[in-house]
Amino acid sequence: MAKNRVSSTLAAGLVAGISGSLVGLIVSNTASGSGYELFPLYAALAAFLSAALFWWLLLGRKNNYTIVRGVFAGGLASIVSHYLCWYLLILAQNLCYWVWKSCTSSLGEPPADPILGLLGAAGLSFFSLIFYWWLTVIPGILIAVVLSIWYRRGEKNSEVKISEVSS
Repeated sequence: MAKNRVSSTLAAGLVAGISGSLVGLIVSNTASGSGYELFPLYAALAAFLSAALFWWLLLGRKNNYTIVRGVFAGGLASIVSHYLCWYLLILAQNLCYWVWKSCTSSLGEPPADPILGLLGAAGLSFFSLIFYWWLTVIPGILIAVVLSIWYRRGEKNSEVKISEVSS
């Protein structure tokens, strides 16, 4: 059972991470301006972390793979991953600025500091959710529902095998 909890959490994170990188590629190729080269990496990491967290909290921890829990896990992970993605970008820009003295704005200004970045990521998330919710939230919910059905069937099959062995 514990192995299934971990594997289902990693699977949810991995599938979300792949989906996040694909959405990140779309954003980086359609965004105007510079600084979006690594956006697919931030999107993948944010999607992996948020999906793994919400999958674990809502489904994996108690081995309760229901469609409703999948909808909530996928929806929450998709929404939170927007914020996390933007904040990771802000942190990376700061690291680049502090270590290499580059990654400045077109006017030569430093990036927003990590504390102000908390608020900045919220604003950027608000607008990215307005424009990209259909590309992140809907697939996130669908992926989580499919995975919850998959793991629920796996749980039922293992229960049948265990009861056959014990009888």
